[in-house]
Amino acid sequence: MKFKKLIGIFFTHRRFLSKFPDLFRMLRASLLGHYKPGIKNLFISLFVIVYVISPLDLIPGFLVGIGILDDITLTFLALSKLFKEVDKFREWEKQKESIIVIK
Repeated sequence: MKFKKLIGIFFTHRRFLSKFPDLFRMLRASLLGHYKPGIKNLFISLFVIVYVISPLDLIPGFLVGIGILDDITLTFLALSKLFKEVDKFREWEKQKESIIVIK
């Protein structure tokens, strides 16, 4: 239930949607060892994903109106950190493209 609400909130913002392809490219480049992301940003994002999925909450879900507030706040925090890393990845890609190799 709370997961569906969070997904609905994110898909209403175009800024988030425009960065998702870059996010997947960044993850692929990271897994292949081409790009080293900031550990702090990835750790925070992973922690929040686990927190949102888990049944434990700082503010119980049965409190109508504020029960989902902690999930939304932490998710936006994690997404802002993750998308800052995506911006760094975009800059890294631009620098990589601008390097000319002379043999």
